[in-house]
Amino acid sequence: MGDSEATDSPPPLDTVLTVVSPENIAFQFRLAGPALRAVAFLLDGLLIGSLFIAGSIVIALFGVAAEAFSGLLLVAAFFVWWGYGAACEVFANGRTAGKAALGLRVVSQTGLSINAAQAILRNLLRAADLAPPFFPGVATMAFTSRLQRLGDLAAGTIVVLERTRRLPKAPRVEADATDVVPAGFRADARVVEALAAYVGRRPQLSPARRRELATIGAARLCAAWRRPLPRDPDALVCGLYEMAIASDAEGKP
Repeated sequence: MGDSEATDSPPPLDTVLTVVSPENIAFQFRLAGPALRAVAFLLDGLLIGSLFIAGSIVIALFGVAAEAFSGLLLVAAFFVWWGYGAACEVFANGRTAGKAALGLRVVSQTGLSINAAQAILRNLLRAADLAPPFFPGVATMAFTSRLQRLGDLAAGTIVVLERTRRLPKAPRVEADATDVVPAGFRADARVVEALAAYVGRRPQLSPARRRELATIGAARLCAAWRRPLPRDPDALVCGLYEMAIASDAEGKP
């Protein structure tokens, strides 16, 4: 039954990237194409340009005294142009203002958040990507399976579309279903995503298939916790999901 489910599902789009974590959990990312990324880049350029214009207006208002600050403005313009993207992607979790407006985010090829070195490298190589007349970054995106420009290839990053979706409702479980869970355990984003995928698909699975899939995840968790595998792994997985969405709701303002 498990084999038929895997083969009957339609193949993913060529713009969907599947990343498998070391825990053998698969995550899918929808890759952002050149058009959306170009619009985001233009929005960021407009924002940077507006900052330059505002600075020039301030200098003009100061008149002659502003000549002493003109060099400082040029230095600031240099750092804003080259540092804006890197700083935003580091401190805003892979998003600039333009990317945030279009629902885009930069992540590493492994699906994790990018680090400072990756953000700096991919932004420094933007000049090479936009070098006229051939614009090699656009050509590279057309010939790479992950739609990566030169900066992405060097930094090991991809640009993805963020999806907002409603989490499935947690099924009812027995009160003692999560007794094996250590006190203070908090599931990270990847575990919550895997739990949500299981609970969302659970109504279409037979009891035997539920137990088979739940046992895989429950066995890994129980081994990490050094706790025995419970009698009903399905109830444990569902209980963990209920705990995860409850703790997430408590953490929101």
